[in-house]
Amino acid sequence: MKTFVTLAAGGLLLASPAVAQMADSTAGAQAPMTDAASFTDEEIGIYAEAAVEISELHGDASLDAEARQNAALAVLEQSGLAPQRFNEISDAARSNPELAQRVQLAIASAQGDPGA
Repeated sequence: MKTFVTLAAGGLLLASPAVAQMADSTAGAQAPMTDAASFTDEEIGIYAEAAVEISELHGDASLDAEARQNAALAVLEQSGLAPQRFNEISDAARSNPELAQRVQLAIASAQGDPGA
């Protein structure tokens, strides 16, 4: 079974699929968390940095789909954020405006926006 690691941040990253990856045996077993307080500021920051890097991979025409997937998984592994947790944040940000705003601000900061 495959799950998609998605980006649910604002602007450029809003709901664009990032990579597919093999799901572990527990994927889908828990209901997605939609409470913005369920995610720490640290997790949101890590998510934002990884999301920016993964988004950049999508713009790299020299990579095929498999190479993008592998590179995106490497980004997540290096970030320390599990793909399942990345997906939980993405899913929750789509349905929770407060969390979406936190993610958007963190992405702006990760992109070096001085107004963030």
